[in-house]
Amino acid sequence: MWIGDWNGIAPTVNFASRAATTHKTHWGPRLIPDCQLVYVASGRARLALGGERFEAGPGDFLFYGPDCPHMLTADEGTDYFSLHFSWNASSPLPVHPAPRIREDVTMDEARPAAAYALLADGYGEVAVPHRFAAHGLEPLLMRIVSEYRHERPGFPVMLRALLAELLCSVVRQLAERNARGTKQSRIGPAIDAMREEPGRNWSVAELAGLCGYNPSYFTDVFRQEIGKNPKAYLIAERVRQTKQGLLRGEKLETLAETFGYASVHYLSRQFKKATGLTPGQFRQQGTHADM
Repeated sequence: MWIGDWNGIAPTVNFASRAATTHKTHWGPRLIPDCQLVYVASGRARLALGGERFEAGPGDFLFYGPDCPHMLTADEGTDYFSLHFSWNASSPLPVHPAPRIREDVTMDEARPAAAYALLADGYGEVAVPHRFAAHGLEPLLMRIVSEYRHERPGFPVMLRALLAELLCSVVRQLAERNARGTKQSRIGPAIDAMREEPGRNWSVAELAGLCGYNPSYFTDVFRQEIGKNPKAYLIAERVRQTKQGLLRGEKLETLAETFGYASVHYLSRQFKKATGLTPGQFRQQGTHADM
């Protein structure tokens, strides 16, 4: 489906939430009246869309549009954001999708899901896939959810601005990734190492050596591909895995030791800086699961 020229769209948020599942949860089969983005902060989600199947882990988005029969499933303890939106709408006022969602529809596996693309300056046509990874967008998603929940004066205009920033960031990352070809895979060994041993005090030299680069070049490539330096990525990975541990009910003291923090206080401070919540507040929010 052709969205149009990026410079001409007027996106509108229709619904925004953040939640964590307390048990394995599913939505559908169903049809929605607008587009939906689901971002997995931790845990795992799966999307059945026509005859295709997509699995999303931490840092992944799932995307699909209206009138596409689908089924969403999230594992127990999955922390996710759900965003319903329209690419173009004359008014920025949210129109809640719930009254027009159709449940218990037939999943036609022979029917391909609609593909979406738009025209972006400097990149040409950019396709928006049904599953993709995008980095550094969790704080922006949190701001969208906050604006939607609290409805402060001028919130529809603010929501439109924040959504435009989010979609622009997504399209840029998708376009730049396509343009770079296979470069991102070159830092894969370093990414895997930090995910597998987040409590280790990795040096840039060690990570660069895993990829066969000198430290200076490795840092430049890493920042270009991920949008942050290796140290910031390692901190983000520790916070992500701390979230999973909190949702599993693990003690904060144990998590601090596991992820290499000198004290619970230091872990709590980094956690709040990254998420806007204390570990205790995050654990309490894990009881709510809207989609």
